[in-house]
Amino acid sequence: MIDLKYKKIYEEFLENYKKIHVNPWHEIDEKELEKITNDLLQRYDVTGGYSFCYFINYIIKRLSGTSDAHTIYKPNAPIPMNFKIFGEDVLVNYPSDLRGSKLVSINNVDIKQILKELDEILTYGTLGKKRVEMERALYNRCLIWGLPSLKGSKELTFQILTRDNKLVTKTYEAKKDYQNEMFDYKKYLYGDNATFEIKNNCLIYHHSSCQPSYKDKINEAVASLYQLDISNIDTIIVDLRGNTGGNSAFNDALMAFLKQSHKNLICLTDYRVFSAGRFALRDLINLGAITIGEEISTPINCYGNSSKVDIDGHNFSVSSRYFHPFLGVSIRSKEEYKKLATPDVLKPVYFKPDIEINEKEEDYLMGEDTILNYAFMYIEQKRKEDMRKK
Repeated sequence: MIDLKYKKIYEEFLENYKKIHVNPWHEIDEKELEKITNDLLQRYDVTGGYSFCYFINYIIKRLSGTSDAHTIYKPNAPIPMNFKIFGEDVLVNYPSDLRGSKLVSINNVDIKQILKELDEILTYGTLGKKRVEMERALYNRCLIWGLPSLKGSKELTFQILTRDNKLVTKTYEAKKDYQNEMFDYKKYLYGDNATFEIKNNCLIYHHSSCQPSYKDKINEAVASLYQLDISNIDTIIVDLRGNTGGNSAFNDALMAFLKQSHKNLICLTDYRVFSAGRFALRDLINLGAITIGEEISTPINCYGNSSKVDIDGHNFSVSSRYFHPFLGVSIRSKEEYKKLATPDVLKPVYFKPDIEINEKEEDYLMGEDTILNYAFMYIEQKRKEDMRKK
């Protein structure tokens, strides 16, 4: 059963989706969608905001498959906690006094069951994106409260096992405002974006976002790079980790500087690199950068360029293009899709770094940077090899 209010929102979303999306039925057709919807509503009632969030994300996942992570509905009602996932371990990242503790359960529902239910509604095209979506869902009441195991709960109680084996709990209410207890959301998402430092005779530039809100900071940072004396520096490391996208035009100034620098280039990647972040990755590869780190959050070719849709205060995003940046393909309409969407363009392409190094749980717990440390070791080995050749 679905409340009439949410039925109308769903129907209006579908109309917008069919109109905006460059290829709306790339995974299922309308008859299959109708069956999926009816089957879900036979076992899951949609009567409020949290249950609607579960319902619509369940549908979007079936519409999107693994090639569209830009069609989304993700209202955000965060709690003052966030997490890092390593394999089966869900570690508390914030608050700092619990950092490294393990999340055991929510409302006595084992965390493995929670993750299994989240997997039914989170859209992803790579395992890296799955990890990102799981980590972010766990602090979002809108996604957690509608899960079948937690639906109808008055509170959410997180059971946590500390590093010294003590069981503690954190309890959160459905509608309470936790703003005064919140972590620095921008810092959490984008780190030290548009900053740089010199270490181990390397220039390290942090390019962890190309969001429009960073436009001025990026331009100022890159302008400062031109003022640096880098004559004794042999390598520039571009730390792309955490770059979930924004506008690829905000990659251009950095790429222009790198192109004229004539330095060895290293690009660090992780499981969060997404959307316009992969355009920066493409540009760095084209400049000859060696890539070190993890797989990224997206296939190289996928749907994107989200169009915003507001329906009675419910904010959706719908993909309006199809991209294959490594082939220079950008499909902007249904008509173009029919002409340009060849098998070569549609065949999924997945990025693998030149040197695949995954962040280690033990390094995270000790505050060590697995990927950057490996990059320094790699650079030092190359320097020694170059010296021997001389």
